[in-house]
Amino acid sequence: MEDQNDTEVEEFVYSDCRIQRADGELDAPALYDDMRVMDMVECIGLGHHPRQALFQSYDMSEQVWTISTAEDCRIVGSFGVVPSPAPNVGIIWMLGTHRMHNIKKTFVKHSREWVGRLFGDYTTLTNLVMTDNELSVRWLTWLGATWRDCSVDGFQQFSLYKQQFESK
Repeated sequence: MEDQNDTEVEEFVYSDCRIQRADGELDAPALYDDMRVMDMVECIGLGHHPRQALFQSYDMSEQVWTISTAEDCRIVGSFGVVPSPAPNVGIIWMLGTHRMHNIKKTFVKHSREWVGRLFGDYTTLTNLVMTDNELSVRWLTWLGATWRDCSVDGFQQFSLYKQQFESK
């Protein structure tokens, strides 16, 4: 798997944003200071302080990327994948700021490609999402997520499968 501390900087530039390998020490505080309310509510609903959840996500991820605005380089969000105890399964995550709506067309257009990159050697990517987070539920469903109930009240577990991303 890739080392997120690799000295080679990769950057992908789009018309309204750029995506590059994250630097948790720089990116996490900026993201935390401006995190979307729904993302904070999800973290709290899973029993984690949002700051703790964010910093752990950066620290535990095999791959972690940061999205920033093209114009002024302000953080839009970060996403990544954390290994799970289950073989061939990664835990995908994304946390954002209120600036996500500024890049929504680019985000939707390229999100399948980026989720596909996160698979690496995994065959399944999974996580929990709050059922009240309608925007995330709609986006994940559009990506092809399958849903099942979980033991956490107000949340559902979703799964994405590598074969869905290889065939499209």
